[in-house]
Amino acid sequence: MTIHSLEDEFCLLLLPSFMDYSSTYDICSGLENFGIIGINYQNADIAVRSSFAVCNITQERITFFAKEKKLKDIIVLSTCNRTEIYGLASTELLIEILCEATGNSTGLFHQHGYVYTGMDAVKHLFKVASGLDSQIIGDYEILMQLKKAARHAKDNELLGSLSDRLVNFALQASKRIKSETKLSTGTVSVAYAAIEVIRERVADIANKNILLVGAGKFGRNVARNIGEYFPGAKVRITNRTFSKAEDFAQEHDMLPVPYEALAQQCEESDILIVSTTAEDYTILPGFFKTEKPRLLLDLSVPKSIHPAVKTRNNITLMDVDEISAILNDTFAKRKAEIPKAVAIIEDTLGEFVEWHKVFLHRHFLGQVKSKLYELSEADSCLAFPKDGKDFLIQKAVKTLAVDLRSQTQTARGCQYINTMHEYLKISHS
Repeated sequence: MTIHSLEDEFCLLLLPSFMDYSSTYDICSGLENFGIIGINYQNADIAVRSSFAVCNITQERITFFAKEKKLKDIIVLSTCNRTEIYGLASTELLIEILCEATGNSTGLFHQHGYVYTGMDAVKHLFKVASGLDSQIIGDYEILMQLKKAARHAKDNELLGSLSDRLVNFALQASKRIKSETKLSTGTVSVAYAAIEVIRERVADIANKNILLVGAGKFGRNVARNIGEYFPGAKVRITNRTFSKAEDFAQEHDMLPVPYEALAQQCEESDILIVSTTAEDYTILPGFFKTEKPRLLLDLSVPKSIHPAVKTRNNITLMDVDEISAILNDTFAKRKAEIPKAVAIIEDTLGEFVEWHKVFLHRHFLGQVKSKLYELSEADSCLAFPKDGKDFLIQKAVKTLAVDLRSQTQTARGCQYINTMHEYLKISHS
């Protein structure tokens, strides 16, 4: 565990002595208010997921509503397969915020959504971060998506100490699973799944025209896979912001084309891969004049390709759910790694619970440190000379911590803590 501050160091030393906790993490006091609400591929089809998808505008709404309701701890995770909100708040309030921001009814959420609280919520977060809850087991892209969600919360002052550390523990478990198991061996993601579909369904790819619509992170993953598996393929990229398309094209050795020519570019394409965050359909039936064979892959949530396109002759249209379903059978071997991944999650959960026991007493630790500094400033104080004061205070607290730690088999450690609490109360009264 990384030590970020002197207080964290005290926490680690005092950890075994704080209070009489249950040996199992099924009981973890103080987490009752941590909740998760969400919609994912398991209970909602792509149409429902699309209605709850969080674009930049929706994210701003959620941030506004959260602050309006005085929340200080809320993380929003939105991918093609799920939308989840984590926070220290009632789950009903989180549901209300999500539905208000996306324009959905709470009834629709309760029909398709799910709710976790306390340690059940913590366990769910760990599963999500580790790819065990992904549509394609072992999908490692979720790790970066969770990091981005936490960073956005922090940038908007909506990431508290508990959620920040909780996400760090979840990411730690995910990294261990990737390095210690074969759950994520190779590339297992929807972006890779799209490449597999192309390989299976299109011959002579080198002579096909590939059009990529969307220059976001998902599009970059697709482009990276195209470059790796189809070297020399003729690929064009278009984006609403042409400068982004130009930068993208230079990075991935593609040809940028203006978004205004989207219809013409679609007509000329043999393979169309769409990955955008647009709320309306951007690819329409009228874009395709001739009836040559085409493969259209819509990786967007909400969908970007109008469903009526599928009725055109010689067009094969597949969305995220269809692409993922095709590949699920090819990842059966990864399921054998699930028990190993679960064991790592259990181990890391135990570490989190041990940290959380100490976290509950962070204010006490701060009081102890403050009191020592207060005493050191007194004119009559000889224990803490001005030079080296910080070192001596640290040493004094460490000594106290070691003494407490030696009492782990008795109730004396807790008695020491209670005595210190009473002293601090009196000295501050």
